[in-house]
Amino acid sequence: MSANSNTTVNAFIPEIWEAAVYRTLEDNLVGKKVCKNKSDLVAKKGDTIHFNGLADPTISSYTGTVSYENLQDSTVSLLIDQDNYYAFKVDDLDKVMANVDVKGSQSERAAYQIKRTCDSYIMGLYGESANATITDATCDTATIFSTIGEAKKVLAENNVEESNMWMVIPPWVQLKLELAGIKFSINEGINGKGGMKWCDVLGFDIFVSNQVNNNGTVYNVMAGSYDAMVYAESLMDSEALRAQTAFEHYVRGRHVFGAKVIKPLELVHLALTEAAETTI
Repeated sequence: MSANSNTTVNAFIPEIWEAAVYRTLEDNLVGKKVCKNKSDLVAKKGDTIHFNGLADPTISSYTGTVSYENLQDSTVSLLIDQDNYYAFKVDDLDKVMANVDVKGSQSERAAYQIKRTCDSYIMGLYGESANATITDATCDTATIFSTIGEAKKVLAENNVEESNMWMVIPPWVQLKLELAGIKFSINEGINGKGGMKWCDVLGFDIFVSNQVNNNGTVYNVMAGSYDAMVYAESLMDSEALRAQTAFEHYVRGRHVFGAKVIKPLELVHLALTEAAETTI
């Protein structure tokens, strides 16, 4: 390989690598899809995004006089405080060229690991001011619909429209629903939102994920509106460096993000424990 080709490759790799990582994140990140995305406002770690608002005014009976109240500030802030990176080395330049392929490459694997980290963080927000917790300690085909129905009731009572409801479930809950007669489809997305597998159950867009928070027994399923949580991210650095003392290249990337519940009344936590089927 000529010196000119080395120069071309060195200039080419960082840009393509970054594009490959972004593409995989966009296709597969389930947690991100149920959040309001504000990534366009992020520049670096430590940035804070403010969501301004005021409390609702009080409605009073008119008795001939009017009294003016001071509305309380209800601003919520999202801090970009999560900071992760990947770094590995490749022995020769030809392998680096091959690995810049989106499919079957280390760029895809790096992006998948970033996705898992983000998903786990977002799925862990179930206890952050969730409006209600619904417990089903013996979740099976006989109870799954009523349990999901309870979550829908809570959201509906807080004025969440049916067209704006989502739920992220683990594969074993998907199986319970399938045994109960719900048909899942492999699809590119629900109304353009994306997802691994999906169906519509009692008005919920159902996403299936292995990243649902759990302790091995109790699974902390989340359901809510698409406005309940916010997420913002930035791929701060992505580059390939040539080693000075060996015939190898170093590849590294850095990713910062933050996520937060901003409308707790529009989020429900379902604590589900799998039960064996006795009638199927």
